[in-house]
Amino acid sequence: MHASGVAVRLAALLVVTTAVASGPLVSGVDFTPDASSAEIDEADAVPLGTGDASVDNVSVAADGVRLERGAYGSASYYLRMPDATARLRSVTGRPMLVYNVRIPELGYERSSTAFLNESFTADGPTTLALTLDDDPVDPERVTESSYEAEVSVLLRTQSERRVLHERTVTVEVEE
Repeated sequence: MHASGVAVRLAALLVVTTAVASGPLVSGVDFTPDASSAEIDEADAVPLGTGDASVDNVSVAADGVRLERGAYGSASYYLRMPDATARLRSVTGRPMLVYNVRIPELGYERSSTAFLNESFTADGPTTLALTLDDDPVDPERVTESSYEAEVSVLLRTQSERRVLHERTVTVEVEE
């Protein structure tokens, strides 16, 4: 018998033995880590949406909001939105900061969520930028040269949904 044949058989025997030993046929043998002994990050132990945050200086620039034709012959339009910024003074638990844009005439709505925790303000107040990805809009729906969009930044917790910033902006259509 060749050495490579012996190696293949030994490897197969090892796989089968491990599967049988850790499977339901042999009780008491478990190769998975015990959940109680696994290290749990404190931030992950707090349920999402709990706690609160002190947030101020929330803004969204009205400049540069546009529907722009895609590059390289793409027929789609893409919504281009500036970042929203918010100054976080303190965070407890794991509240969520939501940046939302809605264009009712196009039946279009998108949002971006930042999942906060105490580490955001561990070194003091900090400014957070919230980004909306460029998102395609069906070109057959775009029939006007501009649209009104409702832009908002919300703080969401288990107990409330607080509007931190809300405004209407004009979305220019660029060919």
